[in-house]
Formats: sequence, structure tokens, C-alpha cells
Amino acid sequence: MKMMKKIFTVLAAGFFLCSCETEDDAGSVSRSSGTSGTGTVTVTTPSDVSDTNASGETIAAEATGSSLSEAGNKLYFSLTDSTVSSDNSTWAEITTKKSKFFDDTVTVQFTKDDEGNSTGLIKIDATDVTQGLALYFTGTQARGGIKIQTSTDYETAVYLEDVSITSTNYPCIDITKGGAATVFLTGDNVLVDGRSYGTGYGEEYSTTEGATYEDDGETKECGVSQNVVSEGSDSKGTLYCKGGLAVTGSGSLSVTQAYKNCIASKDGVLTIESGTITLKNYNSSSDTGKNGLFGGQGIIVSGGTVTFDGTGIVSTSDLRKANGFKTDDEDYPSSFVKLAGGSVNVTTYNGKGISAPFVYIEGGDNTFNVTGVTGFTGDDKKTGAYYDADGVLVKCTGSASTSTDSDTLYIKFAAEGIEGDSGVTVSGGNTIVSAADDGINVSASGASLVISGGFLYVKAKGDGLDSNGNITVSGGVTVVSQTGGGNAPIDCGDGCKFTVTGSDAVVFAMGTSDMFSESIPSSTVSPMIYSKSLGTSSSSLGVNGIIALQSPQSYGAAILISPSLTGGTSYSFVKGGTVGGTLYSSDAGVYFPATVSGGSSVSATATISSSSSGTGFQR
Repeated sequence: MKMMKKIFTVLAAGFFLCSCETEDDAGSVSRSSGTSGTGTVTVTTPSDVSDTNASGETIAAEATGSSLSEAGNKLYFSLTDSTVSSDNSTWAEITTKKSKFFDDTVTVQFTKDDEGNSTGLIKIDATDVTQGLALYFTGTQARGGIKIQTSTDYETAVYLEDVSITSTNYPCIDITKGGAATVFLTGDNVLVDGRSYGTGYGEEYSTTEGATYEDDGETKECGVSQNVVSEGSDSKGTLYCKGGLAVTGSGSLSVTQAYKNCIASKDGVLTIESGTITLKNYNSSSDTGKNGLFGGQGIIVSGGTVTFDGTGIVSTSDLRKANGFKTDDEDYPSSFVKLAGGSVNVTTYNGKGISAPFVYIEGGDNTFNVTGVTGFTGDDKKTGAYYDADGVLVKCTGSASTSTDSDTLYIKFAAEGIEGDSGVTVSGGNTIVSAADDGINVSASGASLVISGGFLYVKAKGDGLDSNGNITVSGGVTVVSQTGGGNAPIDCGDGCKFTVTGSDAVVFAMGTSDMFSESIPSSTVSPMIYSKSLGTSSSSLGVNGIIALQSPQSYGAAILISPSLTGGTSYSFVKGGTVGGTLYSSDAGVYFPATVSGGSSVSATATISSSSSGTGFQR
């Protein structure tokens, strides 16, 4: 197969804003391609070698002295037998001695522990490779893992076919040195990370203050960890790549970890193109890791199915958020999550469905269900101390309101469905968000939430749609069911606007009556009906002939903005009626158009604002 070199670039794009100060940043992503060449492969099986295999047992390598050649840089691995081949026919035992391939540009061996025995970690050094490299894996590995050192000039292809890896002190698959990689899935593949949260893996950690280690000839000070395993790696993912990483294929991949991230691209973009990806970040309620997908510069889901089952621990002695999708907002402030196709299903406890500076929802069927610990919902901050994933002590002291120390840390938790610090854009897809706190949150001052298409249903106990800048809706169907004191269905920043424009934009929002502003929103040029006189109810709510929600949360007020309304005409919100019509979303229980019969009615007259000015409605 001809391999494609993939390069990820972030292109600048701006967010639509009304009157608040804003900051443009990264939006769209493209990937360019180039082809790698082919060449002659020469394999020499070492002779007269006595060494150790994956189990640490002494073995004698077969001394064939044969030379094999074929077109292309390809290596085949049988993990069950701990063997390697360049032609998928003649096999050599993997030992702690280097087997050399392709004019010595690629070597394969088991790494050694301090006593000279095999760690079970297969190390593939391809840093000197002169063209793309394809690695084919089959079978079961019950100890160790796979470490692939790549060239930054060529992409590495990793083919997994019915692979099962249970690692020890290492990631199951660790692709280092920064080169891009693609993982191709065939059959059923299972990765189980043997590492555990609160442990420092590798010689850069010590339990002794002031201990040092050597790194490329330079003496560095170790991090002080509560638990240390010197033979190991602290790489951020069970399936990890330092550079850009794509996952594709017709097969499945199941990942279980209780350390950091299930799949991670440290300094690149992580792309899920196809396949069935099932992720879990815990072994038990007390043995948990962190995130599902991590992309330093970004995450793209363009196809396939991604399911994340997560749980975290949040207390004054621990802070372990379990985010479904997470980017590196510190090193890459323009990083993003983009959902463009496929299916995403995130269920997590003590975390966020998505946490990134920018979020773009362009397509796909997406569901986020986020719950949290009582006492740590909202923006609660607690002081104390906790150990991070590497077992390093993190102290949290001071008062958020009075401290001027920029280094002061706080345990902060919010069980939000989708958080895009610097902006969220929804332009397509079917997205359902259920959250213990805010459904969708844009936290940076002046940043905007923009909805231009697709279906969006938000069920929240905090704010439904929350932005510290403007909220603009120009298309699509948006339904918000919000309940909970001190919050609102739609909350935009002070001095900013909630604006609905366009000929096909529909907004149907409900919440407790005291959480709607006394000032009825005027920032819409579409017809609108509004009522704060619905009484406390959690029965179905709808407007006959337009839209209905089968099972809302407790509400006392509602607003409907729709081009189907006619200014000056009286309509009725119908509570507890029999709902029918077109089932627009079975998961959300939304009918559009809807028929509503029976129940009790509250009248409201449709109005049309003469301009798009106004403060919006917010708490």
C-alpha cells in the first residue's frame, strides 16, 4: 500500500461577533499529502546470539544468516510469538539484541531492565529511515508494550489486526520523536494500560528530593513523586503519538486506562476517520485515569464511532477530571475540537464532554452526558493539595477573590457538557448535551457562541447556553431545557446580545420563571412568543403546529422564536398535552413540526422586534 505523508495545518478563521470586544483565532483545518517512495529491503538474522525474550527467559535465536528482500519498508510482527519478519514469511525471534533492517536504518529489540533482562517492551528505532515505514501487528502481548521511534520526515503506518496488548509500566503503543502516524484497524483490537494514576514512570521521577538523572548527556533534577517506577514511561496516552495521529480502518479498537489519556497526540492533531473506537478511563471507582481523546493542537472526528465512558475524582485531596475530548490549551491556545461526521457518545462523571479553546460542530450524531459530584458543581473552588497523574504533589492555597499570586492553584470543577473557552460554533449535525452544570459554555470575555445550522438540544441544571460574549443564532433548530437556581436557559455576557436572525432559525427555550430577565428579549428580528406564567411543571410543553418537547425538566417560563409564527397573532403554550407530529429527534423527544392536543394552555402574542438591538435575556 502506498503510504501518504500527512501534515496538519491550522488555518485562521474568525468568529462572528456583535458588539463585544473579540479575538479571532484558528478555525478550519486541512491536511496535505505527499507520497513516499519504495526501495529494497535487506534483512539479516543475527547469528550466535543468546539473549532474553519478552518473558525474560533465556532463548537462542535461530541462526539462519539469510537475506530477504522485497519492495517497500515493511515489517510484520507476531506479538504472540515475539517474532518479526520483513516478508510475512520468514520470521526471527525478537531479543534484547538489535535486529537490523533496511541498511541498518531500522532496528528492533526488547529493551532491558537494570539487571539486563527483557522488559517486554518492543523498541522499533526508525529515526534514520529514508522513506515511509509500515508496521503490521497481530497477536497478543501480555507484558510490556510497543515503542516506535519515528523519523520526523516520514509518516509511519501502524496496522493492527486482532491485536491485544496489556502493558506493564509503558503505554501499549508509544510513537515518539514527533513524526506523524496513521493507525489502521482490522478486526477487534484491545489495548489495556497497566499504569496507574499517582505514579511517576521513568528515571525522571524519584521519591528523594534533589535526585538527578541523565538526559542526552545533561544532568536534570527528578520530579518528586509519591510512587516511582524507574523502568517505565509517562507518555500521555495508552495509544500515544508525539506528532499528528490519525486512526482509520474498518475494525474496532477498545482502550482501557487508569492513568492519563486513552488516545493522545501530544503536539499534533488527533483525527478519527473511521472505525469503532471504545474508550474507558477507569478500572474501578477508585482506580481512574483522565481523558478519552487528547490532541495537543486539536481533535477532529470526521467518521467512525467514538464512545467514551469516563469517571473522575474531585475532592480537596484529589482532582481527576474525566473529559471526553481535551486539548492542550496552555501550550496551544488556538487548539480546537471539530466534530464533522460519524458518531460521538460521551458519558462522563466529574469532567466535561469537550474542553478546548475552540469547538466546531459541523456534522455527525453527537451525545454528551456529563454528571458531577454534589458540592463541586458550578464554579466551586476548594483549597488543599492533591497528587497529579505522575504522583507529584500540587498545593492549592489562597482565596480566589483576594489572592494576587498568579501561581496560586485552586481545585475548580464544573460538570459542563461542552466548553470552548474562546468560542463555540455549531453549523450542522445532531447534538444532544445533558450536563449537571452549563450545557455549552464560552468562558473568555467577549468570545461568542454562534449557531448557524444543525439540531442542538441542551438539557442543563446550570445555564443552558452560556457565553461571556454574544450569542447569535442564524439557522438550525435549538432547544434548551434548563432548571436550577441562579442560572438561565440563555445567558450572554454583560452588555452583549442574544440575536436570532435568518429565515429558518428556531429557538425553543424553557426554564424556571425567576431565571428569565424581566426585560423580554428584543434582540431578534424573527417572530417570538414568550411567557413567564406557565406555573411549575415538568410535563410536555409545545406550541401546536410548530414544536414540542416530550419530557422537559422543571420549568415555569418559555420562549419560542420561529419564522412559523406570525406577528400580532395569538398562540398558546400547551402543557401536558398529547404530542404527535414529526419526531425530529427520538433521543431528545423533540417533535418538529408538532401537533399538541389536550393539556392546559397559556396564551402569548407573537411580536417582532423592529431592530436587532437589545440586551438579550439572561439572569
